[in-house]
Amino acid sequence: MAEDKNRDYWFIVSPGDILAEKLEEMGMDVNEFAKRIGYTPKTVNELLKGKCRISTEVALNLEYATDIAAEEWLNMQRVYEEDLMRKKLRDSFKNTPLWRADFPLKELSPRNWIKDLDNEEDNVSPILRFFRVASPKAWRDYYLDAGLKVAFRISLSEVQDPYATSVWLRRGEILAEAIPMEKQNDKKLRSALKKALPQFLDLARTYGGDQTMGEPGEIDEGMLKLQELGLSLGVKILYVENFKSAPVHGMSRWYRDIPVIQIHDRFKSRKAFWFTFFHELSHIILHGKKDIFIKNVYHGNKNAQKEEEADLFAQKCMADAGLVMDAELRKFVNV
Repeated sequence: MAEDKNRDYWFIVSPGDILAEKLEEMGMDVNEFAKRIGYTPKTVNELLKGKCRISTEVALNLEYATDIAAEEWLNMQRVYEEDLMRKKLRDSFKNTPLWRADFPLKELSPRNWIKDLDNEEDNVSPILRFFRVASPKAWRDYYLDAGLKVAFRISLSEVQDPYATSVWLRRGEILAEAIPMEKQNDKKLRSALKKALPQFLDLARTYGGDQTMGEPGEIDEGMLKLQELGLSLGVKILYVENFKSAPVHGMSRWYRDIPVIQIHDRFKSRKAFWFTFFHELSHIILHGKKDIFIKNVYHGNKNAQKEEEADLFAQKCMADAGLVMDAELRKFVNV
């Protein structure tokens, strides 16, 4: 059941509270009610205080004596236990304000990537839901420690801002999950991408000039056509704004056995955009399915040889598309 964010967890109603109201309504005291359901007065008092859990047997006995369905009593018990646990979790979240504060909140807030991010009552659980983790510790275990290596074979512990970088990566996952696509044999897919390289070059040739760019953050015609071509070949191409403290240019990975290329959507130069795309495309075509490649972000086991191969591939593609590698663009090489 979805959480009601407006529920007051400081005033939690137990089945015992409902039972007390019902006894008052029926004009019964504890002793009489105990005899009617075959329990001791002590057990009834424990029910009233919420110390005795309502089992299926108890719920059926209460149904006969109160005319409230057993299903309702069991549901009251379930909701009561859920509320107690949510309150416990929220109380524990109060000890982690610094964890929330480490995320780029000012940049995140207007993007609406995280639903209810500014909820004052509980401003940690929205972030947990975004990452699909159960606690700040689980986030650390997954993104900073060994857990991430299981999925991507890297850890963000050495990244300049692992918090912002993890948000950028997760946003790409969410966008990728929203695009239905059948898995393909990776060897056949790589072969198809190689054969389609002239089509990618034609797009770069047509839309590689700065005059073809839309406004910053706008998915313009060239970007849309690139996405469409990628989808037709079995590659998800995503555009995600990065963060000042984590200025990622691009990323390539196999996410759930489908290749994904994620690119920053606010390049000042259209040639820089295309160079980044070809760099990431080369990783999909040339390199391991279990690796993740993040451009312009240092991580401990970054493979310098594979990055150099990707740069050489991108430079050749740029030349074949008639896009000159000027001094400004060369800043994107080996970063």
